[in-house]
Amino acid sequence: MADRTLIDKVEKRFTEWDSLFDRMQTDADLFNLAKYTIKDTENHQIPHSLSVTINDAAVFAWRVETALNSAIEQIAVTSNNKRFDTAYVEDFLRNAFKAADKLLPLRDLYPLNPFLDQQTCRRGRVAARCLFQIIKGELNPDITPWDTKYCVYGMDKNGMAIAGYKTTRSKDQIIAEYPNADVPNGTDLTFYDIFTRERHELWVSDKNIYEERNKFGYVPVAYRKVPMGSMLLDSDTIKHQGESILFLIRDLLDELNRALSILQSLNQKSLDHALQLKIPLQGITPEMPVKGHDEVTKPGAVNVVPSEGGYEYMPIGEVINHVELLIAKIEERLQRGGLNAFEAGTFKQPMSAVALIQVAQGQDLIYLPRVATRGLLKQDLSEMLIKQVIASGESTVKLNNQEFEVAKLKGEYEIEFKYSFNDPKLDAARSSLAAAQRGLIPDRAIRRDTLQREDPEEDERWLAWEKAARVSPLVDLRRTILHLIEEADRGDEDARGEAEIMCDSQYLPMLEQAILGKELQGAGELKPAQPVVPLMGGTSQQQ
Repeated sequence: MADRTLIDKVEKRFTEWDSLFDRMQTDADLFNLAKYTIKDTENHQIPHSLSVTINDAAVFAWRVETALNSAIEQIAVTSNNKRFDTAYVEDFLRNAFKAADKLLPLRDLYPLNPFLDQQTCRRGRVAARCLFQIIKGELNPDITPWDTKYCVYGMDKNGMAIAGYKTTRSKDQIIAEYPNADVPNGTDLTFYDIFTRERHELWVSDKNIYEERNKFGYVPVAYRKVPMGSMLLDSDTIKHQGESILFLIRDLLDELNRALSILQSLNQKSLDHALQLKIPLQGITPEMPVKGHDEVTKPGAVNVVPSEGGYEYMPIGEVINHVELLIAKIEERLQRGGLNAFEAGTFKQPMSAVALIQVAQGQDLIYLPRVATRGLLKQDLSEMLIKQVIASGESTVKLNNQEFEVAKLKGEYEIEFKYSFNDPKLDAARSSLAAAQRGLIPDRAIRRDTLQREDPEEDERWLAWEKAARVSPLVDLRRTILHLIEEADRGDEDARGEAEIMCDSQYLPMLEQAILGKELQGAGELKPAQPVVPLMGGTSQQQ
């Protein structure tokens, strides 16, 4: 009988994390627009009612994930060794992730970044397995993202000690990835992929179908949680850790579904209101049973009642007013929890620069923890894949038709993934605020803090380079002539002649004048641009 030590540990951890996976399923139902059904206090479906399913969670996720997908990713490698070629490592990592992404569609999987962004939004956690191995002399750049609803792990004092991934696969799918595995027949097989520092085991339900020694000596799985939710150590804290984007509004969405369903049901009753047929009391016979509430209020029902009494209409109009007030209160709280008009894309009024920046700061509270989590996971994967490539013993590896020397990857350095977003409205707002700050604070501080430029020092160097051409017409002419010569070298037959004409007719005469001491007039300083967005409101005026 196979040793069940590892599979038992993994199954036990799945059981311990049930509350977390239940939370993830609740969120998935909201994101996937699972049909809402209005029920009474005893959890029974209310007869003759209409249920409404709002799409707010799906729209919220779509907008946030789209924004995260558009993030500009920058790999930054830093080292205290000034002679170490950090740009070489950055280029290697870019190619490594690109090569890994090319393999994922071949296995019917999504590219890494979009998958991770959806995981941070909908699960609140991200995970991936990294297996960069030399197979038959070829580098196999295998990074497989794992859905964290089906992934568990265990830690000890040295880090991750075990990781398990549970999926449902067919025999053919398992054999395609592990051709030597002894897989039973079936299409909906519960498949476990388990790693420890020492072992790698594959299980189908209770059968161990494959095992091998883990040659890496560590668990080749990276796992990160979004730092949102609870960080307490209560007994049930697991379900509140690594929260999705719905963690502040999860229950409110169902309450809004309920309120809208009540409102729609009342509207339907008003449209097809039950009627009463009044007859004299002596006309009531024992054969006419007293109807229950649901039957009496059924849309389109006609009820026989004595003319001296009978049923009375429910004051539906008053109830509708109360429900509409409740809906307004719920939507107000949804706005506070992150699902506001800006995230939903429904806010259309013009805004001042200051207001736009304030909105962006609020959006950053949603975006930044999640894109930072993606960066930390990719940092872990980067360190892992470099370690695996070095351990392969190869002197060079090929990625995207580009060869890399493994020796140049060795050294002491740090890897960081940085992210920024392109937002034309926000850029315009920051530019307007920057224009108002000129002369009050240094330009370097404006570029760093107000404009939030990635590399303010590089901006300064380029600004000085551009200023030289504006101040000196000689510098401007020389650069133009050099550009024409470059075009001639690329094959433009007319460019070299044009360069000679400019040199003989303009540059050399101007140079002689400068040598004789004549002052040459350049274009001068740039005039400050007018604000594109009004700073505090109103409209910007062109001078």
